[in-house]
Amino acid sequence: MKKYLLSVCSLCLCAAASAQGEYDALKYSQTDITGSARYSGMAGAFGSLGGDMSSVGLNPAGIAVYRSSEFAFTPVLSYSTTKADFFGLNRDNSKMNLELNSIGYVGSFRTTSSSVSNFNFGIAYNKIKDFNRDVTITGVNRPTSLMDRVSSDIGKTEPGDLTNLGYLSNSAGLIKRQSDGSYIPLKAGELVRNNFNLQESGSVGEYTFTLGANWAHFLYIGTSLGVQNVNYDMISSYHEYAGTTTNAFDFELRNAVSTTGGGVNVKLGAILRPTASLRFGFALHSPTYYYLTDAFGSSMIPNGVYMNGVAVKGASIGEQSLSYELITPGKLLYSMAYFFGKKGLVSLDCDVIDYREMTLKNEDGIPYDDTNTDISNHMRLTTNIRLGGEYRLTENVSLRAGTAWYQSAYKENSTKNNTTIYTAGTTPYYSFDTGTRYLSAGIGYRTGSFFLDAAVLQQSIGENFFDFLDLSTISSDKYASLTSNRLNAIVSMGFRF
Repeated sequence: MKKYLLSVCSLCLCAAASAQGEYDALKYSQTDITGSARYSGMAGAFGSLGGDMSSVGLNPAGIAVYRSSEFAFTPVLSYSTTKADFFGLNRDNSKMNLELNSIGYVGSFRTTSSSVSNFNFGIAYNKIKDFNRDVTITGVNRPTSLMDRVSSDIGKTEPGDLTNLGYLSNSAGLIKRQSDGSYIPLKAGELVRNNFNLQESGSVGEYTFTLGANWAHFLYIGTSLGVQNVNYDMISSYHEYAGTTTNAFDFELRNAVSTTGGGVNVKLGAILRPTASLRFGFALHSPTYYYLTDAFGSSMIPNGVYMNGVAVKGASIGEQSLSYELITPGKLLYSMAYFFGKKGLVSLDCDVIDYREMTLKNEDGIPYDDTNTDISNHMRLTTNIRLGGEYRLTENVSLRAGTAWYQSAYKENSTKNNTTIYTAGTTPYYSFDTGTRYLSAGIGYRTGSFFLDAAVLQQSIGENFFDFLDLSTISSDKYASLTSNRLNAIVSMGFRF
């Protein structure tokens, strides 16, 4: 990424840019179902179960369910595909990664108390967000150019005061100033063709430090400190073509962003076991308080643009960095599980998250009022549902399956109502997710102090994807229907002692 940042912005260092907005804030506020094979095989429906390395990050009371110490680790092979349908023009991309999903240790200690059966602590790492994907979108005969958006945004700003896309477009000769001070595209009114490529990589990982206690196998309580680590890289290219073969004209906008940083949160949880067959779980997650730094650069490269008979080479915003604070929303978790004796169980989880609570601040802690107002206006309260089951086939072998539904963070009909999303800096794209679906299946083998689990988990995310903000009244060319599918093959191995 460092080399790409240098390559996209090698021309000059001018105009300041910012690299955070509501679309970016949401990226670090949503989590995926990831973790151990048993957890993933039941689609993460573990809020009232516990006894699993990944479930501790969901409900810290789950650590108190352990009756012995444990060490476990989970690698995952992830295969992601992305399909973009831009009004009949389909583009597909795929990507494969081998990573570590989770690793951790739980120590369990029995007590001599008549009420406290055992006291446990644990240290674990769980990947909670996977960014890896490639996206390609192609359009033809579009009546709206990216330069239409730029001209509209900058209004009558003086050339010397232009920043971000306005600065790049003007310096590259792609817009021209009128006598009244406004700007219009160099090739106004022409139908354009475009090709957009996006490459994202990285993840968010969480290190949890958890304490829990078991009251007579009736009440389990726990608390944890979560320390999150963010690594995100993005490379994008927007290429637009206009004109005829004898009067060809095109330009390319390149962007690169690398985000690093960390955050902290606190979780409290409880599991109630009123009967041998029934369990209820509750957990409260505090907001995560992030301190992040973006390193970014961009360039605009024209072809077929001349000033005073000389071809314009282009313009760039050299590599810069910007630090800021992000507060993600907290979470309430309600769950229940029913056990069919020793033959199996069914579990149901419900998360409640209010994405209107996302808050962005500068590095000095001063809120970005305009962005936070947009967040409050565009986001909503959401509910995520997870349902999973396990059936003991033999004394040593268990089968598992699950499904989950995660709601979109944006208000309903955001796409239909043409909600305006202004992006930060020089990255013009954004999307409205339409919800996420999960399907999973797994198998587990346990004998003595050793266990081995395997699972497959499919994630499907729907998005209405905009390569740039189109303020025109023509609705047919505004967005692409994007479907991102990720298939995870997961294996967990652990030892109890």
